[in-house]
Amino acid sequence: MRRFQPILGGIVLLILALYACTYQVRFSEVAIVKTFGRAEPTSVITQPGLRFRWPWPIQTVVTYDQRVRLLEDRTEETTTADGKNIIVTTYAGWKITDPFKFHTSFSTEEDAENRLRTEIKAEKKALVGQYNFSQFISTDAGERKLDEIERRMGEQVSATVKKNYGVEIAMFGIKRLSVPESVTQAIFESMKKAQESKAQNYVKEGEAQAAIIVSAANAKQERIMSAARAKAKSIESEAQAAIGKIYESYNEHPELRMFLDKLNALAETLRERTTIILDTTSPPVDLFDPEKRLLSPARQGAGLHEALDKASKPAQEGQ
Repeated sequence: MRRFQPILGGIVLLILALYACTYQVRFSEVAIVKTFGRAEPTSVITQPGLRFRWPWPIQTVVTYDQRVRLLEDRTEETTTADGKNIIVTTYAGWKITDPFKFHTSFSTEEDAENRLRTEIKAEKKALVGQYNFSQFISTDAGERKLDEIERRMGEQVSATVKKNYGVEIAMFGIKRLSVPESVTQAIFESMKKAQESKAQNYVKEGEAQAAIIVSAANAKQERIMSAARAKAKSIESEAQAAIGKIYESYNEHPELRMFLDKLNALAETLRERTTIILDTTSPPVDLFDPEKRLLSPARQGAGLHEALDKASKPAQEGQ
């Protein structure tokens, strides 16, 4: 066993030497090899694999994760162009694209996130101050410009951090948009009044349209009624003319006319089941007294039919 101790010791020393003189870069990382604590642009390693280096303290290696990381800024109030407070919370996905610039700008990745939050906050305040409150929150979809604000904010933040810190903004967006409780009620009242004003305008427009429709309908009704009245008068005139011709024939037989008038009067009187007690000396009930009738039974049987035929012929010719 003692024979193998020197061999085991040599293997351990070899492993330690390899560990001190090698480093590994994973596929999701980039590395910077620092010589005597100094980094050069040429010392950036972007390809994965196992590599050799001088042992410490000659050379040291710093690695950074190159995958996209999510950063959310802190919630705070920002003032719009028209003086209203609004709370805009954003998120950003960032990754390291220039390891050397990133390394020379920050000592730790936590410092980098704090600096990114500061830059996002500054760009957000500057951009929000260029828009009115209604362009963030409004019932009118055409007035809102949230997509434009989000795009411009992301472009400005991305340009600033890429130029100064070697960081690329892979994605950027507005996560939450709200207003402080102190101004919520006032904003809602203002929006309510605006909608009520629109509703009143719609009601007035509706009433104006209704008045136009009613006026057109009344005019059309009046034209139809005028045509109907004219037609009725025409029919009435024709009827009066026909009646006049019939009455002219009645004038030739006045006793027949009186007889028919009495019959019509009796028919109207006895239309319903009626019991009447009258003196037969008074017309038209005098028809019930055979002695008082204007037309005798003999004349009723012969002359009455002849007179009726003569009276009806002018009416038929008029029709």
